[in-house]
Amino acid sequence: MSGEERRSKIISILETSTKPVPGTELSKTLSVSRQVIVQDMAIIRANGYEIMATNRGYVLHNNGEIQR
Repeated sequence: MSGEERRSKIISILETSTKPVPGTELSKTLSVSRQVIVQDMAIIRANGYEIMATNRGYVLHNNGEIQR
């Protein structure tokens, strides 16, 4: 899986999740290290997505409301 495909999958997971998604869960699901997830989140944010890191995981902020 390429980096672009992985980042698309991360966005998809966050969009469909009903709760915050821990980075460790993402790293296991996508078979990469936690550090790769952190770097991907920085790239995704730079591309205009509003992703918030909470103490329970990542959430995607869209259209003025937080998706959980």
